[in-house]
Amino acid sequence: MANARFRPKITYILAFIAVLWFLVAFVIYPNIGLLSKVFWVDSHFSLTLFHKIFSSAIAVKALGNSLLLGLCLAITANIIGVFMVLVVNYFDIKGAKYLNLGYLTTIIYSGIVVASGYLFIYGESGFVTKFLQYIWPHLSPDWFTGFPAVLFLMTFATTANHMMFLTTSIKKIDYQTIEAARSLGAGQWRILRQIVLPALVPTLTTLTIMLFNTGLGAMSAPLILGGNHFATITPTILTFAGSSATYDLAAGLSLLLGALQIVMLLVGRWLDQRKRYAFKTKVSAPMRKQKITKPFWNILVHIGAYLIWSILLLPLIATVIFSFTNATAVITAKLGHFTLANYLAILSTPETLNPFITSIVYSILSAAMAILISMLVARMVTARRQTNPLEKTMSAVMYIPWLLPAPLIAIGLITTFGVQHLIVANQVLTGGLLLMFIGYTVTRLPFSLKFLESIFYSMDGNSEEAAQSLGASSLYRFWTVVLPQMKDGILAIFAMNVLAHLADYDLSVFLFSPLLQPLGVVIKANTDPSNALTGSGAVNGVVANLIYSVLLMIISSVLLIIVRRRPTKAGNGLI
Repeated sequence: MANARFRPKITYILAFIAVLWFLVAFVIYPNIGLLSKVFWVDSHFSLTLFHKIFSSAIAVKALGNSLLLGLCLAITANIIGVFMVLVVNYFDIKGAKYLNLGYLTTIIYSGIVVASGYLFIYGESGFVTKFLQYIWPHLSPDWFTGFPAVLFLMTFATTANHMMFLTTSIKKIDYQTIEAARSLGAGQWRILRQIVLPALVPTLTTLTIMLFNTGLGAMSAPLILGGNHFATITPTILTFAGSSATYDLAAGLSLLLGALQIVMLLVGRWLDQRKRYAFKTKVSAPMRKQKITKPFWNILVHIGAYLIWSILLLPLIATVIFSFTNATAVITAKLGHFTLANYLAILSTPETLNPFITSIVYSILSAAMAILISMLVARMVTARRQTNPLEKTMSAVMYIPWLLPAPLIAIGLITTFGVQHLIVANQVLTGGLLLMFIGYTVTRLPFSLKFLESIFYSMDGNSEEAAQSLGASSLYRFWTVVLPQMKDGILAIFAMNVLAHLADYDLSVFLFSPLLQPLGVVIKANTDPSNALTGSGAVNGVVANLIYSVLLMIISSVLLIIVRRRPTKAGNGLI
């Protein structure tokens, strides 16, 4: 009887020790190791590495390009994103439902996949390029490269957050406020400028910081479309990390990138606390869509809405259609010779199927591990009114990866575990199969903990209290009472965790093992001119990327449908 009573406590203690070890070993220790490598040279504190960085023309140019991209993206993406939200949710636009579906495709068509898609249609052999060359014969085949191309792609690819978060802000506006303003003689433009847009300011402040950090740490778009004249910090870190002679520069640049992003997050936090938004609504009257009264502006808004819709859908539709054609049709950008042979070749050839399986397995395992770790910590933090300092510290440590860019996390892991350390039983993890799994898990800890804490706080505790009064142990209560109430939320978090790393490139390219290449790395390799036409396996690189993209979009759509159909607050809050 005594053994049965103490068994749950022993299980809890062992789980607690395991989670504590994981956080110390893979969240705290690598960052300390990276800091010591950067600032501790020849047994004393030194800033010589930063002098070396700012003396490097390549590093300084990459830093300037990243800052330029971040600033411009914060402007262009906000303009396009706000316009998209107004078109779908505020103005009465013909075909708004279809526009909404098109605008939401940025959720499932993003990252390395969307960069590959834009390269396919706007690249040297893309059908848009060939069409433009037919009109302007002297147009250079590589016209879609450099800063304009990167900014164009990222402007439209980063509007998903606007569609998710600004939509909620629009719907919270009290329609009676608009009616009152109209009765006082305010026109449409004045209502939009003084009532509607101010309601979006709190969310827009956060989105602006996010956009700047996205541009600052951009990887896929500059790497694929940047060309020889536009390199940003993250691709430069990747280049420097590939050589032992410049590896210290990669470490220093990753630390500098992390510092810049943390500063921007703190600025955003300061702005949120400093500014008091007087615009408050009770939603006593639901929002109604507004007709644009002036014909000229009505036509102009409709044209703009469908132009953006076309820009977003063109690479996606082209990807789907050309994935069913043969290599000749893809290379010549002429429709014809529709076939399923390429799909069969991808799914039946080990060389082309293995990257797909690798990404799925790593994504599923890391998603599950992140949830297990986060669940224990979230349970500790929310189960009692007062938590001890160690539990609070563990919770705070799990949010650290949210502050750090992927290259900084990756360089920290590579640097620390490239040699033997007692904390991991003297095992060298760099270049092995575990490090990418660890990196995936670490980056999903903040997201998982955030929503699991929300689920725990929103749960009705009466059932658990009743079970406790009947003498049920804490472990038994958790498995039989608490967990069944959480299953929908856990499934939603699991789906989003899997989705985050299915086509990951930014983290994977640093941490993957040559024995098992993930999908994001293979897609990037297939975009290189030397591999695009030959590729590997039974199909060439361009065709393989099209098929990979379609399969990823199908999986992403299924996962998002699962999340949206779950009747849970956590699930609805995810997207």
